[in-house]
Amino acid sequence: MADEYPIVTKEEFIKGVGNTPLVKIESLSKETGRDIYIKAEFKNSGKSIKDRAAIYLLNDALSKGTLKEGGTLVEATAGNTGVALALIARTYNPPFKVVLYIPETTVTEKINVLESLGCTVIKASIVPPDHPEFMNTLAIKYAETHENTIHINQMDSLVNRQAHYETTGPEIWKQTNGKINAFVASCGTGGTYTGIASYLKEVSNGKVLNYVSDREGSGLHSYVQSKGTSWEAEGSSFVEGVGKTAHTGNTEGILNYTDGSYRILDEEVLVTMYKLLDEDNLSVGASSALNITAAKKLALTLPKGSIVVTTAADSSERYASKAFNKEWLIENGHWDKIPQHLQKHANYNN
Repeated sequence: MADEYPIVTKEEFIKGVGNTPLVKIESLSKETGRDIYIKAEFKNSGKSIKDRAAIYLLNDALSKGTLKEGGTLVEATAGNTGVALALIARTYNPPFKVVLYIPETTVTEKINVLESLGCTVIKASIVPPDHPEFMNTLAIKYAETHENTIHINQMDSLVNRQAHYETTGPEIWKQTNGKINAFVASCGTGGTYTGIASYLKEVSNGKVLNYVSDREGSGLHSYVQSKGTSWEAEGSSFVEGVGKTAHTGNTEGILNYTDGSYRILDEEVLVTMYKLLDEDNLSVGASSALNITAAKKLALTLPKGSIVVTTAADSSERYASKAFNKEWLIENGHWDKIPQHLQKHANYNN
């Protein structure tokens, strides 16, 4: 699968990151009477929004001078940051090694991509952040016990947030000519949402509304709704890379520029993925579909003609073995929830 990502120079990779298009979702805009846009981050060099933060985080690590030639980058990731790091790592001569701790539930497609790019992939149990086997804790320990190794630390390094405050947020403001009314996105590390949301709130003098979209099994919706008094989490979800049961360094202070939140069910995410593919010829990943579902809900609370923007972190190709696999959908009780005329898109073959 490495041939999906041709080897490029560092300059070529960086040039291909950012200034992604703002794409209007015609079907939902027509349905709601509001203009709903996605920031098409799957157009970045590494095909995901994580390319932006990876560049900033690696540059920050290198600026400290602790990593020598041929060293190792270690990180905890649901996949996309790992892909970005692997692609950047091989632009150096000699290339950096990449060791990744990933959730044990990560889809096969992501693991295959990471391994094909030369990463060492270690599956970690799904445990709370305060558990000694939490994947970020394991990444920290690895860096501490191996020479010439640095922990990228996307969860707690505010350089992650800075990447989006300095690039993604200003791009959205410029692309909407400052007319954006609301922004909504999910939180994984929290860097994307907090960077963009804080910038938009600041540049608009508080006029832009910021909403968090959350998945089942995550407590961030509860945290926002309770104004910081509860992290109640319900159920579980197939949506990877987003959701929180405690703060990261990047989500601290999130209530200062957040106006509300939505919890989106898995069945809503799946139906959105299928509808966008069918009606807009738009292929988006699960977290993107979650964001878009929330964007529709938010749009309907605003005056007609309002502009709502969300992020589309990646495309659906990295989730096909679940989202477009009839067998998996049946086993997990989702098949009958997908409208019959859309079931034709469940064409994944093992």
